[in-house]
Amino acid sequence: MKKIIALCLCLFVMLTATAFAAETTGSVTGSTHKKGTERAMQIRSDDALGMGSVSWDVAAPKNSKPKVTATNWLISTSVDFSKIPDAAISGWYRENLVPPGAAIYLAPSDPEGTYRFEDIPVGTYYLMNLDQFGKPFDEGRAEKEARLELEARLPHPDEFYLFFVGVKNCLVQKVTVEAGKETHVKLSAVRL
Repeated sequence: MKKIIALCLCLFVMLTATAFAAETTGSVTGSTHKKGTERAMQIRSDDALGMGSVSWDVAAPKNSKPKVTATNWLISTSVDFSKIPDAAISGWYRENLVPPGAAIYLAPSDPEGTYRFEDIPVGTYYLMNLDQFGKPFDEGRAEKEARLELEARLPHPDEFYLFFVGVKNCLVQKVTVEAGKETHVKLSAVRL
């Protein structure tokens, strides 16, 4: 009888813990630009004008995907960067080491460009996509405002852009994580 009561109590505790976790966390999913092919140099010429040019052809060689995928970060709007030591910030910028105890999360994109953050505490976050093959014209007014807001809060913004962003496109969007829900984030509309 004691074993049955203990078993029931254990099941109750596990179910309560699972329900509590579902009530205080959510998930975020999305996708970055799909990587079609590696970049290759292409020489073009116009015989009529006697001119030639060298350009990068993103469609060649065929069926060869780049090995580098985008990195995606969720950074809580409640992070107090003034309480994080400079050494931890430098480690984050230079080596992608999340500062201990900070509400900052990393989810790399898979080869198809999709990513997923799970068990994220409820709240508002900056979603930052760092993508070597991203398109700078994805940034609209809302994304620019989110990027500037995050940039104003980050310590050492020069170091952030030099080491963390580098040559990658940095797209920042604000997202809200709701309890027990999945938030799907779309990239900003592409404007040609």
